[in-house]
Amino acid sequence: METFNILLHNLHNILRWALLLSGFWAVLLAYNGLSKKRNWETKDQKAGMWFILFCHLQLAIGLTLYIYLGQYSILSNMAEGMKDPEIRYWGMEHLLGMIIAVAVIQYGRIATKKEANDLAKHKKAAIWFTVGLLIMFANIPWPWSNISRAIFPGL
Repeated sequence: METFNILLHNLHNILRWALLLSGFWAVLLAYNGLSKKRNWETKDQKAGMWFILFCHLQLAIGLTLYIYLGQYSILSNMAEGMKDPEIRYWGMEHLLGMIIAVAVIQYGRIATKKEANDLAKHKKAAIWFTVGLLIMFANIPWPWSNISRAIFPGL
């Protein structure tokens, strides 16, 4: 059980870097395409695909951690859970913030696929991926946050 917990925590922490890098790449390509008025290319499509793939994978691992660990479940006693900053953060703020971020990014991915105009695809990707990434960035437990995690756990 403890090995599973450690493996899952480390996987969730390490995967955040793949997610953030793919997100920054997708946003960079979107702004580049917008500013240079270039065609929507395969690399733009793949950047969005990798970004949302890592988002969904990270969300699945995070929900597994939330359900498996249970110690941060705020649902069992909402009144008490909201009083404890750590339980409130993990059980409410981090969880809901990340779900909202993934939903925003997913919407952006769908919007770019439905759009016929290349410039509009870049614009939608730039807006929705940036908003989602900012929401995600704000909800990561950075070392300088009140509730924090190491940047590179185990190193």
